[in-house]
Amino acid sequence: MNKIIIVIASCALAACALTPEQQAKQHAAQIAYQQNLQIMLAQQCDKETADLMAQKFRQPEFANEKARQDFNLKYLDKVNDPIFQSCYKMAWQAHVSQQQLRQMRDYYDDWYAWRGFHRPWGWW
Repeated sequence: MNKIIIVIASCALAACALTPEQQAKQHAAQIAYQQNLQIMLAQQCDKETADLMAQKFRQPEFANEKARQDFNLKYLDKVNDPIFQSCYKMAWQAHVSQQQLRQMRDYYDDWYAWRGFHRPWGWW
């Protein structure tokens, strides 16, 4: 009897395991999400820098080494600008705060709904 339970449990766990293709797909989706978030936050500060970041993420092909170096220098100059850095940091902090607020709202909406927390007169 115990062997049957172990076999069933191992089959269930094996069925839930991700294949390498699924793991690669999830990893690619996570990277794409992170890059889009970085571009979105950069757009709040400087549109040109956000465009350069999008180009950098797409890995453009350059005609020669000189063009690649010019692009990298322009990218580094824009990204390392102190004003852009401070604006990007504020945008990131605002994004994190919004996510935390959303999570707290979702948690407390679910937790206190049974008590009539949202209704001033109880369950009526």
